Amino acid sequence: MIKKLVATATTSALVTATAITLAAPARAAAVQLHNEGCSLRTLQGAYSGNISGISSDGPFNFQATNVFNGDGTGTGIKVTRVDESGVSTYTAELTYTLDEDCTGTLTAVRSTGVTTHYVIVVTDDGKKVAMLQTDPGFVADGTTDLVSGHGRVSRK
Repeated sequence: MIKKLVATATTSALVTATAITLAAPARAAAVQLHNEGCSLRTLQGAYSGNISGISSDGPFNFQATNVFNGDGTGTGIKVTRVDESGVSTYTAELTYTLDEDCTGTLTAVRSTGVTTHYVIVVTDDGKKVAMLQTDPGFVADGTTDLVSGHGRVSRK
């Protein structure tokens, strides 16, 4: 039963990841038409949300609060992961890039020593960050929403 559940979850997560990957350029174009454009300064403040997916160890879910400094750096002030091993909580140091079309990358170096990588799309004038993990062996995606701070300050 667990193998069937993992296989179903893997297939479902892979379909979701493929759809996000294929839709990202279209979403970025729509964001660029709606927004003035993005820069590192677009992300300033605390963003909270969930990321879920599957790895070679099985399904998992994160709940995270990330604080972006508006300069390509930030901190995951509380990240909680739930998987087959149980619950673990840690912090992370973040670095990110953000192009004018509101797409970019995010790297998280966790206090556990693990480094993870994501492609990101910023929407809603800097109030939402969609994330897709790009590390081999992982299929995970999710969004975080601005809960305190500025969001879009300036694109320059």
